[in-house]
Amino acid sequence: MKKLKLSEPKKFTFSSANRLFNFRTAIVLGACRSGKTTLGNLIGSCKFVDNIEEPWTAKIITLMSGLRMIPKNLSKEILLNFITESYNETILFRTQSFRPTDMSSIWKQKENQEIIERLTKYETRKDVQDYIRKNNPLFFINLTEVQPFIKLLRETLKNTKLIHVIRNGYEVATECMIKRWFSDEQLENPVKALPYKLYTFNKTQYHIPWWVGEDEEELFLNYSEFERCVYYWCQTIESSAKELDQLTEHKSNKTIKYSELISNTNEVFNNTCDYLNISPTEKSNELIEKIFNRKINPIHQENINISLKKRISYLNEYYEL
Repeated sequence: MKKLKLSEPKKFTFSSANRLFNFRTAIVLGACRSGKTTLGNLIGSCKFVDNIEEPWTAKIITLMSGLRMIPKNLSKEILLNFITESYNETILFRTQSFRPTDMSSIWKQKENQEIIERLTKYETRKDVQDYIRKNNPLFFINLTEVQPFIKLLRETLKNTKLIHVIRNGYEVATECMIKRWFSDEQLENPVKALPYKLYTFNKTQYHIPWWVGEDEEELFLNYSEFERCVYYWCQTIESSAKELDQLTEHKSNKTIKYSELISNTNEVFNNTCDYLNISPTEKSNELIEKIFNRKINPIHQENINISLKKRISYLNEYYEL
């Protein structure tokens, strides 16, 4: 039996996406628990807009490239092809959640008639291309914790628009602590499939999140659980504040405060539609009513490290949160 003889790795490339990436994209960024899913569901209710909730592959490729775990050019090729393939699958309703209880369920974003029509009318890649040519649609991509690597996303997805959703740091830290995401138990036995640094401290091996600064592992571990959540928010926001400000000046980014999203939902939504050049539907109005004046959990009260307190206070003031 003949053995398969393969060419040298450098001869291979991902070439289809250069031709098939012919649709509009927008990326919503921000720390976890900042309101990105809420905004994504609302934008996903608009005409000819599809919202994809935190696609793991897009996030992990961006992180691995930014952390120099894989070559930049290769990561850009994989990312572009993944987004192109994902959009094809999304138009055909192969990626969305149909679970009614999920926050990002398709039933909460689209009218039943549109869901049934797309399930029965669109079946092939040719159908998807026809849909793109006819409707000039938008792919709205929710990505968490990739803000330090915005440059890669903008270089890969040409002409993409960014939306930065930001929430009061103490509120985010409180929500993270409720989830127990940075507890000792999670750091010893993580469940999220993300890059970690293995670090032994007091004879215990911890899986340190990638965003913990070099030589700050012990500092992070010595923090209380709430302080770790505050540190996470500061690390996420600080890394991209100036770059996002510059992009805002060039109309390539729009920053949305969560407090305004829930207190002045209709105006924030309409301004965002204008920014993205999209149109609302009746489903949008239903979602606005559910979001407006949404209740939030009381902020956790704890005396925190003075350095952390200065960092979070500065960022909250910087964004007028």
